[in-house]
Amino acid sequence: MAAFRFSRTEGSQVDPFNAGEPELPGGEPDALAGADEPEGQVEYAAHGEPGGTPHKPEDDYQAPNTRGHDYDAPSIDEPRRPRRTRARRSPAPSGEVQERTVRDRRVVTRVIVLIVLLLSFGSSLASCAIGLVGSAADGIGSAMEGLGAIFFEDDSYDGDDYVPEQDADDESAVAALEARLAELLADPASGELHDRVAAYLDEKMLTIEGYTAAELGLDADELATYVLEGTHAEASYAYAFDDGTASAYAEVTARSANELFWTLNDAFGEYLLDNDLWGRDARMPDAAQREHIAAAAEQALASPAEPETYTYTFLLERVDGAWAVDEDDLDETLESILGLY
Repeated sequence: MAAFRFSRTEGSQVDPFNAGEPELPGGEPDALAGADEPEGQVEYAAHGEPGGTPHKPEDDYQAPNTRGHDYDAPSIDEPRRPRRTRARRSPAPSGEVQERTVRDRRVVTRVIVLIVLLLSFGSSLASCAIGLVGSAADGIGSAMEGLGAIFFEDDSYDGDDYVPEQDADDESAVAALEARLAELLADPASGELHDRVAAYLDEKMLTIEGYTAAELGLDADELATYVLEGTHAEASYAYAFDDGTASAYAEVTARSANELFWTLNDAFGEYLLDNDLWGRDARMPDAAQREHIAAAAEQALASPAEPETYTYTFLLERVDGAWAVDEDDLDETLESILGLY
């Protein structure tokens, strides 16, 4: 089969990559001569002079300026014109809205029917309905009581009745605490605890009032006895641990020495101010003034507040095979019990 060739008059094969410019059938088009330049067209030389070399420093190129426009920018000083908006029509109700409307109409219809029935049959129908509602309410009340018993049952215990199971070691720790507390409270009018309370009250008087108890006509020992006479303790149970320590618990009923002081301050504090017996320039109370202060204190103590009862924890440690109360911990606990702060 003969190979396909591009046809030419010369009958020779033409290489498309080496071919010359194509010959147009009508020849080269004529230039558009005589075309008018648009009105206002800026005329200038390419680089300041005809035929000049581009990008010469001495060309002094001047860019053309276009004509001004008639555009008037909005001013921020003038109020904005309100925009006109076209009112929109509310969309037609959807199927869900239509269904809800029908349902509401049905409810209204049923309410009207019920009103008609009540008006027609009178009190008999109303009493029946009330009876049904009452029965339902009773049932709901019983159910709620049952749920309350299940979910809100008070699982707290009375501290007086609660005693965990105790072994011999626990009982020994309880006995040791009981003995130490009994020793401290054996005599409210004397002993180390009595002396501690009396010293606290005397120092408190001096710090706040500016006088010792004796200078005010008061007896710190009698006040300490008053505090300790309302104090008693009872050890209940303990937890003994393998590391040689134990935690013991006791219910302690006591008065607060701190509250006692403020009760006395309320009784004669204003008297001290009125008689220039308090402050930097205060003078020592005389015999009549001390007698007045003592009488006011005695009247305040005639109707004292009842002592309060709380459960306290005491630490013990095993010493030479026997339980002994930790004295440092005991000191801090007694400070809390008796209000020695």
